[in-house]
Parts: sequence; structure tokens; C-alpha cells
Amino acid sequence: MGHLLPIPIPIPIPLFLLILGVVWPVFGGSDDQSTACESLEINNIADFRKLENCTHVVGHIRLAYVDLTVLAGNYSFESLATNVTEISDYLMVYRCTGLISLQSIFPRLQIIRGRTLLFDEYGLVVYENRNLREVGLVELLRIQKGSIRIESNPQLCFVETVDWVYVMGNSTQQHFSLKHNRPPSQCPLCGSLTAEFDIEKNSSEKCWNVNTPQLRLRPPRSDDCPKSCGQNGCDKAGKCCDRNCVTGCYSLNCSLCGNLQGKMGCMNQCFASYEINKRNCIVGSECRDLGRIPLIRGWQCVKKCPGNQKEVPDAKGVIYCQVDCKGDFHIKSAADLENLQDCVTINGSLTIELTNIKEKIVEALEYALVSVKEITGYLKVIHSAQLMSLTFLQNLDAIRGDKLVENKYALYVVNNYHLEHIWPPNHQVIIQRGMLFFHLNPRLCYEKIHQLQSSLKSGENISVADVSPNSNGERVICGDGVRSLTPKVEDLNSTAVRIILDYMDWEGMETLIGYSYYYKEAPLQNVTMYDGRHGCGHDNWLMDVSPNKSRRHVISGLKPYTQYAYFVKTLTRTEYHIQMDAYSKIGYFQTLPDRPSPVVRIFGNSETSSQILINWWPPRRPNGIITKYIVFSEKHNSTKEQKDKNFLISESLNTKDLDCECVDVQPYDSGPQPDDEDYYNKEQITYEDALPNLIYVSRYHINRRKEFEKVVDYKHLLSLKKEEEPPTPAPTTPAPTNETIEKEKKAALTYERYRLKSEIRQRNLQDLDQERYRIRHAPPKCQNSRASVVQQVEDKCIVEEPLDGIEVRANQHSYRFTQLEPETFYRITVRACVEGVVNGCSTPAEYLIKTGSLGSEPYILGV
Repeated sequence: MGHLLPIPIPIPIPLFLLILGVVWPVFGGSDDQSTACESLEINNIADFRKLENCTHVVGHIRLAYVDLTVLAGNYSFESLATNVTEISDYLMVYRCTGLISLQSIFPRLQIIRGRTLLFDEYGLVVYENRNLREVGLVELLRIQKGSIRIESNPQLCFVETVDWVYVMGNSTQQHFSLKHNRPPSQCPLCGSLTAEFDIEKNSSEKCWNVNTPQLRLRPPRSDDCPKSCGQNGCDKAGKCCDRNCVTGCYSLNCSLCGNLQGKMGCMNQCFASYEINKRNCIVGSECRDLGRIPLIRGWQCVKKCPGNQKEVPDAKGVIYCQVDCKGDFHIKSAADLENLQDCVTINGSLTIELTNIKEKIVEALEYALVSVKEITGYLKVIHSAQLMSLTFLQNLDAIRGDKLVENKYALYVVNNYHLEHIWPPNHQVIIQRGMLFFHLNPRLCYEKIHQLQSSLKSGENISVADVSPNSNGERVICGDGVRSLTPKVEDLNSTAVRIILDYMDWEGMETLIGYSYYYKEAPLQNVTMYDGRHGCGHDNWLMDVSPNKSRRHVISGLKPYTQYAYFVKTLTRTEYHIQMDAYSKIGYFQTLPDRPSPVVRIFGNSETSSQILINWWPPRRPNGIITKYIVFSEKHNSTKEQKDKNFLISESLNTKDLDCECVDVQPYDSGPQPDDEDYYNKEQITYEDALPNLIYVSRYHINRRKEFEKVVDYKHLLSLKKEEEPPTPAPTTPAPTNETIEKEKKAALTYERYRLKSEIRQRNLQDLDQERYRIRHAPPKCQNSRASVVQQVEDKCIVEEPLDGIEVRANQHSYRFTQLEPETFYRITVRACVEGVVNGCSTPAEYLIKTGSLGSEPYILGV
């Protein structure tokens, strides 16, 4: 187990106490004595009563607009002190007048877990508090998730004196912003009011205020640990300490865990157990003993069932939560989907009428309705231009039709402009009672609707009145007019790809205008054409339109080292004698790696005269697999103005936004051919074929007509034998002469030459301007490492740049420089390097810092 070391020590502490390992008293209270409270809003002094007896806040705490300038009645600063040690979400302090230090309110706060963040980003926010002089969270050890923002507090000191990198649970993902507070040059220094300390020698200490050092965990061993341990340190055997344990080295028997604590120690999530208070994992029996309900969804131990679930006792009277999806549900926005979460059977009807075309609701529909297997009433989808398919109901098996629209229709789909597809491929939804009603769906082919005939248990045929072949599918080409495209990736680099298509034949070229290319990032190769698709373009599919007949196209502006899904469709004009359109299946490609962007930020401090510890944040765009970092330090000649400040000089490349996030019409599947309806009507067809013989009889067979006039019934008609008509004499064509044969051969050869020329001309039209579709590639590394510029141009290669500095592993984001000179400015640079790219290191990010003085070391080291 590690120890908590108060670094630095602003007041004299007997040496024997340090030797015995006496630590700062921060661990007050146990789980047996803990009391959990829910989220709290503190807006006036009286609201502080809500914090009485609270040790853990399961939620957030927001202090806003609290006036502490006049403490009246039974209130004083001492009475405001709470016993809160943990906050599961975030802490916000905003515009609190008269508040001097948060130590007066949260003297025992140890951890902010950040399970839910303010604005989905922040775990700690201290903003615009005009009287605040110090943060004062004297026992704070960890902000597990979320960034830190302490800004615009004009009197606030002791902000730069806190090691925020140490406080953060993941320094590669979290950030801190300290702006517009009181300048450090106008603030006291750590221990500066204590007589035993020299003001000049305490500028490098870490403290919350003049007399209170920052508590930081000291691992059993920090020297000679494996590099993979980073700053976490290791035990005496060389095993790395677990960062998930805040107050020790091992996850087992840890007194304070960063995420969750179970019987087996610190855990990132509960396994075969239930989460309670966002901090512990307990078994189901323990949850029951606390008077709570174990909830399978999310494996949580809850006080009451969620909104769309009801409490149901079993045979023994034990309460369980059961999803209750009873009633008629009308979905107009994503907010209406909450009551349908986890529904398997909707005991009622479902109406989808989406009103906000800008809302990205398709993914919400997929998430909320994924479990639905049965609808006992009807399904109505109306006026929803956002929908391109109904595949978000991917597990729907049946629509029972206990209740029908207009007492007739179980599936009612009207006025959905972009709807192109109905159910997922190879998926059938049985309609047990009721009929279909499809109208005003201009992009939904009639054949796709007619395919639902087999889903009707009633066996009743779909009528034109219920499903119009005119108002459905009139804006697209359907049936035999749909062809297939087979695109291939011909070439690519880190930011562009060239796609090539097969040659289009003459019939296709006659109506072809160009092609549309759709693409999106796809980490996994499981994309379908309708996943998350939004008819009005508010999704993550991008589109490139190429209004020419070239079978090549270059998509640029892509992200390096990223997998994309893509498909292609044609742009055609419709002629009265020919209607044609073509689509491709989903394909995938991955761009090549490239140089990364600079590291996001560098932060350093010097606690001894010969060492500097720096931390950095990884590049926002790694553009490949980061294999190493190159760190470098050199002396820097500072001007007089620079000597009193540390600053970062780091320029990150601007993220280039993709050009368009709009999506045009999504291609559709043609579906199977219509069933052979004539199969069941052969007798009727035979009768109708026989009728013309009663009217139109050859004049050479008068007697035959008399036989037809004697027909008794239909069977008699079929039994009548046809008399064979006399054979037509063969035409007397003279035998072909040699001259005629030669003419026919010449005509055939002339036609063949014309056909070949026409085909070559069409192919040439599709291969024009090939040069404009070339993609630039980075030159390879020169064999000669000292090649001149002329040689590089001639050999079309590039010389690898030499890199000065120290290599650091890719999973390490800190480094300690040693053997430096005291009170000296050093310029630190950090570069990130990518695998498989010549000169694949980023531009250097720079940081200027001064080492500490020799005189301050005894106080910093606690000697």
C-alpha cells in the first residue's frame, strides 16, 4: 500500500513522524457510516442544509448565485462545512458572492468521479466568483473524468500552485484551463507567511493555500520501475501500481477506487453484480437487503423502477421491474422514445410522425426500438421525410392488428417523401389482421410494397385503392430498369481515393448524366445502406457528385489512416422509351497513414534544481499508429521579460472540416420480381383464348363455324378438335447467287466495324482526362542517406531527417529530464511519430520552463 505524502511541507513536522509514515488525515468515515445524497442545487444559504450528513453525492453539486456576504442567524462559515468525500458527477461553483475558499464547504472532498459531466465535458468548474481567493479543496486527490475549468475569478490565487496533471485520472484525455484569475505575480507563495520559509525559495512548491500542501500519492517505488508503469510507480517486486486505486498501489483492498469498488477490489464495471451509488458493486441479495431492486438493464441497484417499467411481485412476493409498454405511442421527436426503451411487445399502436427535419433521430429510433418484436395494434408512419426505410424495426416479427386504422389497415404508410425501403433484407413481418395502406411515397417502388402480399394472413389481395402504383415510386426508376455497378478502388493515399467503375454500355450511356459517390467513416465493416440514414441529409454520410461520364472519380479531403464505407449510384435522365438507373453494393477502403498533428499541449514543472518533469497530451489527429515520441531539451537564452513566466509555444494544425454533410437520394434495392398471379387462373385464360374462335373463323372453314355454333358448354368447347388448315405453300425464293452471298458478307463486316467503332467511342468518352484523376504519393526514402537535392529530384525520393532527442514509448506521455543546471531556462520540444511514414514525426511543440533553485530543495523534499 502506498502512502500519502504532503508535498511540500509548509510547517515544521517532526522528523520521527515522517519516518513512521504518519500521513495527512484524509480518510474520514467508512462505508458503514456513509450517507448518499442525490444531486444538489445550492442557490442560497438555507440550501446548505441539504448537505448535512452527506458523505457521498450520487450526482452533481451546483453552487450558483449564493450570497455569503451576510451570514445571518445560526449560520457561519464553520457551520457550512460538510462531510462530503465523493461526488459521482461534477462540481460547479458559479457567481457565488462572498465565498473566500471552498475549504469552508468541502474540507474533506477526496474524489470527483465525473460519471456524468457538465456540458458533457467538465468535472470541475469554478467560474466568475469575484471574492474567491483560493480553491481550497485541500484533500482532493482525483478528478477521475472530465476537464477542469477555473476562469474569470479576479481575486483567485493558488491555482498555478496545484499539480492538476496529478489530479486528473487520465491526463491524455482530460484538460485544464486556468485563465483570467489573479496573476501569480500578485499572489502569495506556498508557505510565504511562515517565518521558517524564505519567500524566494518556495516558488516551486505545490499547495492549495499558504499553509496547506497538496496531497499526492507516493508509490512504494518510483525508481527503476518498468517503463510501462509511467508515473504510477511500482511495488518492490517491480509490478506496476494500478492507476485505478487512488490511495494505494493495488486494486485489491484499496481504500478509494477511481471507478467502482467491489469485493474483489477496484473495478471498471460491475461483473455479475449490481452498481449502487455509482461507486460500489454489490450482489443481488445485498441490493434486496437495502430495500432496493436489482435491475438487469445496466446491472444497477435502484430504489424504484424506471419510467417505462412497473413493479411486479413474483410468487414469493419479491419485487421485480417489468417493462410496461401499454398504450398508443405517438413519436414526434427523440424525447418521445424514452417510454419505448427495452419494449419487446407494444401493447397498443405505434404512430411515427416526425416533425423536426433537422433532428438526427434515425439513430435514436434504431437504439430505442431495437427490442420491439410485436405490435398488438397498428403501425402508422406518416409525414416523416427523415425516414428512408423502416429498418430501425429490425426485430419486428408481427403486427397483430387488434386495433386498426379506419377499422381496416394494420400498416398505414402515407406521405413519406424519402422512404425507399421497408423492412431489413430477408426479414418478413407477419400482419395477422388488417390490410396495407401505402400512398404518396414517391421514392418507394410499387414492387417493394406488393412484395408484402405474402405477409398478410388474411390472404386478401392488395388493391389499387389501398396501394397506388402511381403515387408510390413515381420519382424513381423501379423494376427491370435497375442495374448493378461494380466500383473498385484503383488507387489511394492518406487523404484521397480514386474509384473506377466498369464500362457502361451504349444503352446506359444514352441516358447517363454522371455518378453520385456516397461515403462515411466505418470503423467496422458492418454498414448497410440504411443504417442511420436521414432523408434530409442530417447524418454522417457524405456525397460527391460527378456530373460527367468518366468512370473514374477522386474523393478527397479524407482523414488519414481511416476506414471508409462507400457506394455509387448513377445520375440519369428519363426517356419515354428507356428508363435506367444503377447502384452498387457497400464497399470499404482504408486511407494510408500520414504525419500526425502536433501534440495538443505540454505542461511541465521543476521541483528540484536539476530536474524537469513534463507532461503532454497526444495529437488530436494521430493519422496512424503512434510508435514513439521524441523529447528534446536545450538551454534557452531568455530576455528579462520572460524570466518570470512559463509559457507554451505550440501551434496545432487547423482541423480541416469536410466540405459537405448533406446526403442526396439513397439508392434502393430492386426487390424480387412480382409473383406469377396467372398461375391460379389457367382455366380462365384457356376460356378467354377460346372465345375469339367463336367470332373470327377462317372463311375456308364454314363447316368449322357451324360446329362452334353447336357448342353446348365449356367442357364441350374444349373437347372440339381443331382441323388442320392446309399448309401455306413455301415462297418461291430463287437460290442465292455468289454475288448475293458476297454482298451479305460485306454488309455484315460493315456493321461489325461500325459496332466496334461505336463501342470504342463510348469507352473513350468514359476514359477522358485520365491525368486529372491522378493521386499524388509521398516519395520513398532514398537509399543514400546523404543524397543531394538534385539526386532526390532525379531519383524521386526523399532523405530521412535526423531527429535529435530521446525516444519515449507511445503509451508514455511524460518524461523527467535530469542532470540540468539550477535556475536555468530550458526549451523543451515534443514530437509524435507515426509508423510507416518517411519523416513521419509531427512538427515540434515547444515549452519554456525554468529549473528550481538549490536553496528550495530541502524544503521541497521535506528535509
